[in-house]
Amino acid sequence: MLTRRSFLSSAATVVAATAQPVTGRPNVLLVNTDDQRFDTIAALGNKEIHTPTLDALVGRGFCFRNFYSQGGMVPAMCLPSRTMLMTGRTVFRIPDRNTPLPPDLPLLPKAFSAAGYHTYHLGKRGNTYLPASEAFDTKRYSLEPQGNDVEARANEPERLADQVIEWMREDRGGKPFLIYLAPGTPHDPRVAPKRFLDLYDPAKLTLPPNFMPEHPFDNGDLRIRDEMLAPHPRTPEEMRRHLAEYYAAISCFDFHLGRILRALRDSGLEGNTIVVFTSDQGLAVGGRHGLMGKQNLYEHFKSPLIFAGPGIRKGSTDALAQMHDLFPTLCGLTGVHLPKGVEGLSLTPVIAGRQKKVRDSVFGVYRDVQRMVREERWKLIWYPKIGRFQLFDVVDDPWELNDRSGDAKFAGRLASMKQRLAEQQDRFGDTAVGRPAAILGK
Repeated sequence: MLTRRSFLSSAATVVAATAQPVTGRPNVLLVNTDDQRFDTIAALGNKEIHTPTLDALVGRGFCFRNFYSQGGMVPAMCLPSRTMLMTGRTVFRIPDRNTPLPPDLPLLPKAFSAAGYHTYHLGKRGNTYLPASEAFDTKRYSLEPQGNDVEARANEPERLADQVIEWMREDRGGKPFLIYLAPGTPHDPRVAPKRFLDLYDPAKLTLPPNFMPEHPFDNGDLRIRDEMLAPHPRTPEEMRRHLAEYYAAISCFDFHLGRILRALRDSGLEGNTIVVFTSDQGLAVGGRHGLMGKQNLYEHFKSPLIFAGPGIRKGSTDALAQMHDLFPTLCGLTGVHLPKGVEGLSLTPVIAGRQKKVRDSVFGVYRDVQRMVREERWKLIWYPKIGRFQLFDVVDDPWELNDRSGDAKFAGRLASMKQRLAEQQDRFGDTAVGRPAAILGK
């Protein structure tokens, strides 16, 4: 039986720091989980989840605490997020899933292949831009079990880890590698082997301060698929059960990620491999604001982002970053030529400590029903279908419980954030909705 103590101790040694010298261009292991919220790592403040592998990465690496996808114009937000990662393009300038590959579209695997890397993709087929996946030198797609195949789904992290470890042992003729590991975890159905489920007693889990039985108003998509995974109104007991399953799925993947990192260490590759851990986006599972899914733009939409390896200093930052920034950042960390057409900003100046930030704001969308802009302290969410705004001080109010949009004391801030939102819409080519009426003088 896997006890909490044995789970923590066995995985905690996996990612110990190494003093191996860096030779040539570094390898890259890029891990992009599915629907993993930014605060699902113990080392980042969640004391109820067991993630010793990720904790050790945080301990020896550099972490971004405000990392956002730009969202998407479809309910399956994973697809646009992963396409932005693979192309470095912003949400309104990425290709449709079924669009043939434009000749001038930058692709992460193509850039690394051109620089002499062997590129390897392993993960889900159904939630990414297929031409990007097909551009990897080696591509394997996970089983993506359907229906009631609970056992296959629960054991997917183990199978994926086995395949990555096997591939790392192959002869690549001295080429550096880029591994893109994109598991289906912890996307629903959230299942895991019993030994990981046993780590969590739902009755002992804490619901967040912004737990609500129902969202307080119609946000434009309250009966979307993700929101129908639990009854309305939400009950504390049901939400704790979902949290336990969510955490168990994450702990299971954490354990098998530890196996991959141990294989890196044992093969002598750890000292020359940059490990990047992130997720396509977070979600509200557990009843945050009465919600369950990712079809909204509250702070639970954020993803974790950790860099560890040669040349990466230890630390963390509150600097704002977005998914399409990963493409230029990976090129900057490895010396790979950055192709034309990438819109993201490299985060390497922040990682290296040369700059405190590369962005003053981030922008997000969900279909034609929600828009978001965030600055360092303030965040505005707009619901254009109903003409409603929410204004939050996310530094003092990280749970977004105190909407200041109707407070006369913050009228100036509300106006400036509307202006910022309109500017971001113009900058990123948002033609799906109009602009905040107050900015247009209407």
